[in-house]
Amino acid sequence: MIVGRSWRTLAVLAVLAAASCSAPDPGPTAAQAGQTLKSHIGQLMRLPRLHDVAVTDPGGADVACGAGGVKRTYAAGARFDGDPELLVDLLTGRMTGTWGYRVERVFIPDSVKTVLRLAPARVTVTLDVPADDRATITGETDCVPAPR
Repeated sequence: MIVGRSWRTLAVLAVLAAASCSAPDPGPTAAQAGQTLKSHIGQLMRLPRLHDVAVTDPGGADVACGAGGVKRTYAAGARFDGDPELLVDLLTGRMTGTWGYRVERVFIPDSVKTVLRLAPARVTVTLDVPADDRATITGETDCVPAPR
């Protein structure tokens, strides 16, 4: 009865396939993604080249966005020593190498500004290092459905 077993095997595989497709991973909430921002930006601000670190946006609250969605933000600034491009390279290397961020955009008009994204965590971080000695790191989460 090979035919009978084949049908049972196909039926089991069909049920497993349907189960895996019917429950997509909703991903992190805005609060969870906000904690990721706070942790990553906080760790970056502890790098040796950064001094006089100040949190400029403590986040911690849902911000309305989209149709019934919310997001979180977090930001910090610091003085830095040395070449701005070298600092951006150091920060970008830490973010891509340690946490898996991907560089989305780089701007170099009056400062070295780099936008990085960590899609699984639903966060985007912008590094802004002007030619003066003040760097800022800002982050925001994706707009996600508000908690019920």
